[in-house]
Amino acid sequence: MEAITFENAINVTFTSSGMGTIEGNGDKWWGVPFVGYLVRAENRPRMFLMHSPKNILFENILLHNSPYHTWSAYDVEGLEIRNSHVDARRSKKDVHSLDDISAFNTDGFDVTGNDVWIHDCSVWNQDDTFDVKGGSNMLIENVQASGFGLTIGSISEGVVVQNITFRNVTMHHTGKGIYMKFREDGGIIKDITYENIVMDAPEQYAIWIGPA
Repeated sequence: MEAITFENAINVTFTSSGMGTIEGNGDKWWGVPFVGYLVRAENRPRMFLMHSPKNILFENILLHNSPYHTWSAYDVEGLEIRNSHVDARRSKKDVHSLDDISAFNTDGFDVTGNDVWIHDCSVWNQDDTFDVKGGSNMLIENVQASGFGLTIGSISEGVVVQNITFRNVTMHHTGKGIYMKFREDGGIIKDITYENIVMDAPEQYAIWIGPA
């Protein structure tokens, strides 16, 4: 059960003439703070999901209050995301309050694959902001991120992540900053660069490398 799904999309542009909005009405799925998670857990739809896309451009779109993971793509071969934004929160407070955090698993941009460029985007959410789950040759730059990490993972046995760069990132009141997480059986990450990352009062950990 997903909101929007594409299979094997090739040479596709998703755009708008200004700043288009995809509305997820997440608060109806999140339910009463904390109680809602006990009721639904992860049985909620992803807002935008792609399987095996190739040569994709995604631009000029706001993804607002996703019920679950916001934007996910698996087995990518060529992707650019620009001038697009994720906003998932219960309130307009300038912090990740306990109420906001109860809107959990609202990942921002989750990508697995190769040759990815994400730039000039922003994420405010209650889980991973920009998350590389596997693959190589990715550049995430000139972005704003406040949530739970510029993330590699979770990585498990057989997964290799390499040649990934996070550059020129502002993280205002983020929960976590740099975040690498592993399952018990582990995996391999190599040639990962975090460059010019500015964190303004991180609320939990500026850097976390370890178990998920």
